[in-house]
Amino acid sequence: MFDKEGLNEYLRRQVFVAFDTETTGLWAPVNRVVEIGAVKFEMEVEDGQRFSSLINPERPMPLEVIRVHGITDLMVCDAPTAPEVLAQFKAFLGTDTVLIAHNAPFDISFLGMEFSRAQIPAPENIIIDTVDILHHTIPGLPSYSLEALARRFKLAPAQEHRALADALLVMELFRMAAPAIEDVGKKEDWGKHLAAYRMDEWHDDTARLPEEFAELDEAVRLNRRVTIVYEAKPNVPSRRTIQTRRIHKLRDIYYIEAWCEQAKADRTFRVDRITRWTVVE
Repeated sequence: MFDKEGLNEYLRRQVFVAFDTETTGLWAPVNRVVEIGAVKFEMEVEDGQRFSSLINPERPMPLEVIRVHGITDLMVCDAPTAPEVLAQFKAFLGTDTVLIAHNAPFDISFLGMEFSRAQIPAPENIIIDTVDILHHTIPGLPSYSLEALARRFKLAPAQEHRALADALLVMELFRMAAPAIEDVGKKEDWGKHLAAYRMDEWHDDTARLPEEFAELDEAVRLNRRVTIVYEAKPNVPSRRTIQTRRIHKLRDIYYIEAWCEQAKADRTFRVDRITRWTVVE
């Protein structure tokens, strides 16, 4: 149990929402959310309101992600689609809550993209990250993964990899760390010493590459095949041929969505890691 006596007045009265998502893959522009779970709580109230819904991603579920979260095509085939669930989730959040996620950029990049696709304005709530909070309040841990933290602090024997269960773990981690949070006496203080995000920073826009990539930009717009030299890791180049589809920009980084002929799968490639390219005639 956390130390309620260590809480300042703001933390005592603020309403928080811990949330988590499960997805069809790791890259938001080309994958979809399949589950949202959330719990709305106050620091001095033992339990809170819960939100949980599967989402039909309107595409097959890859086997490798089924192995992680166990959500199958059969489980989501009759689930509501994203626009319906997003509207319900946004109403559940309200406008005055502070949102909490573990490794927040991952979850909010997916939700931001989904809100953009559904043409629903994204929630404007401040979003904070328990990874960043735990780094500040309990430095030096060997791992800050949700599963490692849940085991270390005996919150759960293992991570379930389902959205509501993980949201409840996020709530408990935040409750544990909150008394050690300093210099946050009002909502606007979150971004001063700790990372704070907003969901509308992530949206699904087709981008144009900078002028120095004009030839590559044109090739992508024409969906041409391109052979690239790509450094997924520094100084480890690989040569591959891709069938280009679309350009995405996430914050200041450009990505090309494409079919990789070597991997025989959809892939995304960071443009700043492409050292050479040739349009295939």
